[in-house]
Amino acid sequence: MDYIIKNEKLKLIYEPGKGAWTYHLRIPNSEHIEGKWGEIKVSGSIDDYKLESRNLALTKEGDKILSINNEIRTAINKKGGEGSNFNAYSQCSINCNFSLSVAIL
Repeated sequence: MDYIIKNEKLKLIYEPGKGAWTYHLRIPNSEHIEGKWGEIKVSGSIDDYKLESRNLALTKEGDKILSINNEIRTAINKKGGEGSNFNAYSQCSINCNFSLSVAIL
């Protein structure tokens, strides 16, 4: 597998007013991953919480973001700015082979 992130630390970002994207991870250096909403999916884990087929969202800045909803935050007992271990691999419906391995600050 080709990693776009391996053992880096990311911040669980809190941005009020962004709906489902209020809490998210910004995936650095992911602007090269092509696809539109619903085509770029990852699976993996945050701490011991298993993620299944989660969408990465496009941003105007280029890097993709991964929404961390209340169910996930409750399961891992984290709030914005807190950290945990994050691992993911691609489940893309188009050509975007990558995997993620990061720690949330």
